[in-house]
Formats: sequence, structure tokens, C-alpha cells
Amino acid sequence: MSSVRPVLIDLSQAGLDLERAEMEEFMLALADEMQSGDLIQDAHLARESDIPEAAKPGVAAFLIGVLTAEINRENIRKVVDFLGNQFYGKTLTLSGEMDGMTYNIEYRNQEDIDQAVDTIERLA
Repeated sequence: MSSVRPVLIDLSQAGLDLERAEMEEFMLALADEMQSGDLIQDAHLARESDIPEAAKPGVAAFLIGVLTAEINRENIRKVVDFLGNQFYGKTLTLSGEMDGMTYNIEYRNQEDIDQAVDTIERLA
């Protein structure tokens, strides 16, 4: 079983107040920063088909403010901490599927971050 998992990183509710093109550019820069820091294996702008329960064949639209990232289990805490530091006080959501279980974790402060990481690590 691979230790790398796809995780959706949703900043759409973080109040970044960016136009669509600016948000796409921002999300791609964020993905590059996380990849260059070895926090994630790969990332791309999320499509509707990346969301398991809402997957629709043939849909190719990008979701504004959402990345799909391949995260190694050992780096989950680092990614959550990195995002928490970057967007402290803003609403962030991580969601994915692990061992047949779907999770959707929303956080905005250190206490939420700690609970989110503990929950993800228990699922891992």
C-alpha cells in the first residue's frame, strides 16, 4: 500500500478575495512552494472529478481555490502546519479518502490544526 495519498486542499473559503485567474496563479505558486520544500510529491488544480462523491464523467472544470496534492503520510503534519502558518485565522479544508474512509477536515487555528492532524494520522 502506497504511503502517498491524494488530498484536496481547499482555500476557497479562506477569504483571499482574488479573481479566478489570480486564484489559479496563486494556487499554482503555492503548489510549487510546497513541492520545492519537499512537503508534497505533486499537485495540480483540482477538477470536479477529483472529488470522489461528486465525480461526474467528462467534467473538466477547475475548482477555484482547490488543489489536489499527493502527500506522503509522513509529511501530513508538515503540510498542515505550513498551510496553518500561511493562512492563520482563515478557513482551510483538507479532504480525501484513506482505506475506504472519506474525511473532510476544516481548521483555522492551532487547536484546530492539532485536532486535524491527529484525526488524519489516526486514519493513516
